Amino acid sequence: MLLQPLVMHLSPLLRIIIGQYFASFSSILIVHNHTSSTTLLQLEYLRSLELVLQELPQSVLLQWINVGKLSDVEEDLEWQVMAAVNSSSTEGFITILSQTNLFLHARYYATRNANVRLKDKRYLFLCEDELPQELLAMDILQFYPHHLMVRPGTRALTGPVTGPVPAARHKEGQGTTVNTKSTRDGIPRDVNVRDGGAGAGVGGGAATLPYRDINFELWTQKFVGAFGNLDAVRLDAFLPNETFASRVELYPNKLLDLQRRTLRMGSITYVPYTITNYVPAGEGNEDPINPHGANRSIAYHGAEANVMKTFCQVHNCHLRVEAYGADNWGSIYENETSDGMLGDIYDQRVELAIGCIYNWYDGITETSHHIARSSVTILGPAPAPLPSWRTNILPFNGPTWLLLISTILICAVFLYVMKFASYRLGFGRYEPKFHHVRKLEHSLLDTFALFIQQPSAPLSFDRFATRFFLSTLLCATITLENIYSGQLKSLLTVPFYSAPVDTIEKWAQAGWKWAAPSIIWVHTVESSDLATEQILARNFEVRDYSFLANASFSPNYGLGIERLASGALSVGNYVPAEALENRIVLHDDLYFDWTRAVSIRGWTLMPELDKHILTCQETGLYVHWELEFVVKYMDKKVQEILLDMVNGHKAKGAPKPLNVSNISGALFVLAFGFTFAFSALLVETAICGLKKIK
Repeated sequence: MLLQPLVMHLSPLLRIIIGQYFASFSSILIVHNHTSSTTLLQLEYLRSLELVLQELPQSVLLQWINVGKLSDVEEDLEWQVMAAVNSSSTEGFITILSQTNLFLHARYYATRNANVRLKDKRYLFLCEDELPQELLAMDILQFYPHHLMVRPGTRALTGPVTGPVPAARHKEGQGTTVNTKSTRDGIPRDVNVRDGGAGAGVGGGAATLPYRDINFELWTQKFVGAFGNLDAVRLDAFLPNETFASRVELYPNKLLDLQRRTLRMGSITYVPYTITNYVPAGEGNEDPINPHGANRSIAYHGAEANVMKTFCQVHNCHLRVEAYGADNWGSIYENETSDGMLGDIYDQRVELAIGCIYNWYDGITETSHHIARSSVTILGPAPAPLPSWRTNILPFNGPTWLLLISTILICAVFLYVMKFASYRLGFGRYEPKFHHVRKLEHSLLDTFALFIQQPSAPLSFDRFATRFFLSTLLCATITLENIYSGQLKSLLTVPFYSAPVDTIEKWAQAGWKWAAPSIIWVHTVESSDLATEQILARNFEVRDYSFLANASFSPNYGLGIERLASGALSVGNYVPAEALENRIVLHDDLYFDWTRAVSIRGWTLMPELDKHILTCQETGLYVHWELEFVVKYMDKKVQEILLDMVNGHKAKGAPKPLNVSNISGALFVLAFGFTFAFSALLVETAICGLKKIK
């Protein structure tokens, strides 16, 4: 049999590794190179691996990629690996290649571009001539820390196979699966094998090895520690007597204790989530990413900052922070350019970013489990009291006034007709001539006097119809006058206010502008297909702090405000407490989302961070931290006013003496009457003057 010394302990080695670390996976991808130039050791790897996979006690989906059949190995392998991870939840990866780095580059391409979140757990590299110091020094392996490199400790026969190489038993690229039977200990078992495998047995003549006692060395990348993360570490050796030299864990949990490994993180200043500032060396509580720069450190505080600081305490990592200033989340654009904190995530200058980040770029970045609920609404102008000069017309609305004026005119005309009828029939006082204009004028004045319950010129009617009309009009005007005066008294007691714009729908209908310091405030809804959200996104403006401070006093301008998970409200320090006296918080939200930590895709520590976030939520630590930093960094008076707004409580003001504005309604009526009377006097004087001239 080929490579007889290897056969004796290679299969037991793979049986131990596959049985303990890969047997529980639902899907495994095997990448190999089966061509005429395949070495004897690679063929033996392949034969032993297939034998072990057939002996698995449960069904496993196996996917095979033979790089020997790819025309362009680098490009085609990238697409093959990405197609494999997109089609199933691939958890294990095994390679038998002379250049394992080709697979690692393809795997990283799939990490950045796959449609699904990757579920990879362990990697097994079956190597021959590759040096651990070169292969394991690749930066890409930082994304895949749970790997194991197997290589012969003594050089084995590596020349090409002489004689014919048997054809592969499986076809590449088939999408169906078949069940094959295997036996172990005399018990038949089913193994679910994806069509496209490597081959059953490997035939050929016997070969003589120059070294019969071959140890298989087991290597991994260090990964942990403050320095030398890319160093190769020899874990153990598998001896020809089928025992391990050191009996250590082959896949140690490198994420449990990072041994002061550096975690490069970006953060902004956005109270109460994160407060990130550069301070002189020795005054901060964290180190900057660039330790050789200016003599400075990082003062890092906040609710989400505490999540990351406690995470590093639990996993023993060294947190280094890059400060991006206030509201500098940044953006990632379609032309693959970027800026700000999120831009550095995209360019991999930092591993992780945190600071009230929503799920903005889910297809590009990796997001953690949600941390806190955050919703955006608007701090808008409060309803303003209606002008005092309108006091006399406020008791009735427009249609009611039109009805009253029409009624007065109709009653005046009817009274004029009855006067004319009495004149023609000879009733009442004798008048040599009936002056129509004067009578109509008197009728209007008399009717108006009756409506406002004031005495008018004496009326003498000798007919029953006229008397009955007059008595009916008096009864109606008494009721009307009481209704008007009652409403007028209530207005003078409790002033009328304009209709409140207190919902998102009303704000959209009003068409008012609103603003915040960053465009990221509307990133969630700027592509919405809802009409209201489209209007709000169009009316949004990015303004600096000085403009926002002035706009907080504007009667038709709004400011973005955030509702926190703890129930508090977060508003920038550009809003003074004095401006809040005439502001309201809208009842509903424009939208809500969950804050998250964002990392580069495939970040290894994300599952551990998710567990830590859940622990902080379940124990109530996060809400406690949020309230702590609200009290510490936000204006206490502003917070009290905002909470009173939300709860509907408004402090009663001290009694104030009446001023001129309170009687401006009566003054307006007098001014209108005097102006109209003076204008009429001028017209009458002009008419009399023209008559005298004629």
